Amino acid sequence: MINLFQFLLKVRSSQKSPKLNSSSGMTMIELLVGTVIAFIIITPLMGMVIGLLNDDSRESAKASTEQEIQSALEYITEDVSQALYIYTDTTSTDPQLDKQIDQLKTNNFLPTTGDPILVFWKRKIIENAVPVDLAKTPLPKDCDENDQTKKCNDTYVLSLVSYHLLRETKQDSIWCQPKSTDLQKCPSRIIRYEISDWLKKTDGTAYTKAEVGTNLASYGTDNPSNEPFNSLFRLDQPLVNVTNGGSKFPSEQVLVNYIEDFKLDGTSTNNLAKINITANSARRIDSNAASCINKSSAYCVQSSVQVRGLSGLGTSE
Repeated sequence: MINLFQFLLKVRSSQKSPKLNSSSGMTMIELLVGTVIAFIIITPLMGMVIGLLNDDSRESAKASTEQEIQSALEYITEDVSQALYIYTDTTSTDPQLDKQIDQLKTNNFLPTTGDPILVFWKRKIIENAVPVDLAKTPLPKDCDENDQTKKCNDTYVLSLVSYHLLRETKQDSIWCQPKSTDLQKCPSRIIRYEISDWLKKTDGTAYTKAEVGTNLASYGTDNPSNEPFNSLFRLDQPLVNVTNGGSKFPSEQVLVNYIEDFKLDGTSTNNLAKINITANSARRIDSNAASCINKSSAYCVQSSVQVRGLSGLGTSE
């Protein structure tokens, strides 16, 4: 590089005119050579800067994905910890245990949106819902936790929860960003459904929506969101009268996006769920990101959890 500059200085000296020695500028050759040299120096520097910015974007996407996956697993863990019965999806010689989730799908007990992965019955706590003194607080709608004379006890209802893996099939959907011309590259998301039993009186009959009030309206007998609940269901017959039909389930709740794999491990039991989730953080910024299925990549976020539910009596096993 030093020899090149010395050559340029010699060329410049030889071209100087005695009269214009103090005011002559650079020649076209000098400008051209200088531009080439600047290009040679700046191009790799720009490439390095762009590479650093891309790495920063990928690391930021990975961090966001890891945080979302962890939050999703914590939510699922809390949910399953209240489970009274977990449906498995493994092959068994016992008809009651063989491909239970497939049996639920065949009998139209579950929503048809996406693939059901984790399905269970749980005990859902309802706070300040059961009147103690019917003379002062005859109905759940009259309960008031701020009034000592109208405080009510907590109770619980039976709820069916179903987690599904749903692939986006619409190119312009908010769930397929960045957009891809190949719908097979749109990300999948985990969605959640839940239906609950009605709030019961001491004689076993259910309260109406008007009797439970606004705060507990979803647990009234005439509330559409509970229409799929089958009051004939019994935990000792987990594949009979499960619901009134999957098409009647309320709208799903989206838990997390950019998921590539969500599964219940084959060694799970009716009171122990082993859950595995794989997310593709690179898909958040690149519509053509490579799949994480059967591949190992720094941007393929994997996490798992093992959680034990409650027994049928409501105590941990």
